[in-house]
Amino acid sequence: MSKNGNYIREKARDTQVIRQADVVVVGGGPGGIGAAVSAARNGADTVLIERYGYLGGMGTGGLVTIIPQLADLTGKQQIAGITQEWIDRLIARNAVDMPKKEHWGSMDKELVRYYFQRSFFYARLDRVSYAAIIDAEISKIILNEMIDEAKIKTYCHAWGTEPIMEGNHCKGVIIESKSGRQAILGKIIIDSTGDGDLFPYANIECETEIPAHYRIANLAVCFWIGGVNYQKTTEFRRDHMKEFMDLMRQANEYGGQGGFMTSNLPDQESMVWFHSRYPNKSQIDVEELTRVEFLGHKIAGKTIEFYKKNVPGFEKAFLVLTDPQLGTRSSRRMVGEYWLTEKDLNDNQPFEDTIAVFPDLDRGNDSLAHPNMYIPYRALLPKNVDNFLVACRAFSSDKHVQDYFNLIPHCIAFGEAAGTASAMALSAGVGVKKVDIKALQKQLAKQGVPLPDVTKKVDYKYTGPAIVGPSFTPPH
Repeated sequence: MSKNGNYIREKARDTQVIRQADVVVVGGGPGGIGAAVSAARNGADTVLIERYGYLGGMGTGGLVTIIPQLADLTGKQQIAGITQEWIDRLIARNAVDMPKKEHWGSMDKELVRYYFQRSFFYARLDRVSYAAIIDAEISKIILNEMIDEAKIKTYCHAWGTEPIMEGNHCKGVIIESKSGRQAILGKIIIDSTGDGDLFPYANIECETEIPAHYRIANLAVCFWIGGVNYQKTTEFRRDHMKEFMDLMRQANEYGGQGGFMTSNLPDQESMVWFHSRYPNKSQIDVEELTRVEFLGHKIAGKTIEFYKKNVPGFEKAFLVLTDPQLGTRSSRRMVGEYWLTEKDLNDNQPFEDTIAVFPDLDRGNDSLAHPNMYIPYRALLPKNVDNFLVACRAFSSDKHVQDYFNLIPHCIAFGEAAGTASAMALSAGVGVKKVDIKALQKQLAKQGVPLPDVTKKVDYKYTGPAIVGPSFTPPH
């Protein structure tokens, strides 16, 4: 609808069906990778639709190249499966950095200090945390290989624009591309768009309200600067901390960005990363998305101008890359069969249909008392569509849950559960809402997904030292 309230009437038309499949996954980001790969590996003929020319979403094109919060307070890994496979394949290519496994969960002050200096993702709640910093470009290659190995038919440069509805049943998806408007039919549809782009047309209830002070209320334009003599920068910061901090403040005043992270990746000592937060009215408003894109690129330009002139070590620096994909953190959130709320953040009891366990490392003392978040299968299911799942940050949750548990590994886990459930439903001849939960949990465990024993009551009480200060806010 235009701002003056006018409409046009589009003509009825015939749209060519170019493919039929068991499972159609819309969106090739972390959730879509998890969904497509797990569905295909479990025997479903699977199609993956991706609007960009690469896979990985925020984890590659968004330059949010960090897979955090994989182990709990004790160092026990809680997110594995396809997430760990991605990391393992990066390890084989020497394209990842992370704390040593024997250090996960350690409270040794020297170790915590060492890892925190490398990355604040590596030290949470005064402990060494398992997080992986990944190579974006090598990740694109790896994800392509995983898709090819699973024999998934993929359409890149294709935007899944509209579900094909017949009552409360989704028959497929309309895609738009250089080839025109086409249709792909499927028995089960998985929305992994991140923003629930199919929701409005499928009449799926959702919420979009986000308080301005929440992490998820911000967009990002990430960028990389190369050619940095980082040893010189480090020595200057060590010997002249006040002057260094003044320069970071002046960078902001100049119109650039103060503060950055090191790449940490092998042979990338001269690269630093800038991650940003831009307030906005809506992350699904095209005018706002355009405004932030222009603002972010302007700030990237001002940043390199200021650093080259003023910050020791940046004399020969250059702007390597701004993110090909705008960093979005949250928009539509489905109101599904189960609505996860703030109350669930503070409950240590697993759901009977738990399909993922997420370490809770960002809420200070609340995290110490409630170290893991349990995700029920029902949070992936809309109320009013019978063959549809959500496998992305648009899962069924309120703003409190969303603010902490919509990162890259969380989305992969949603996808792995949704894809596995889809294949199992088709094999059993039942709908996705009638999947045998125990069988699903058993299959996920077989795929390397850590799950709790839901038959045992959890009686957890933290007795260690408290964290001094307020609860933390996730960095991304």
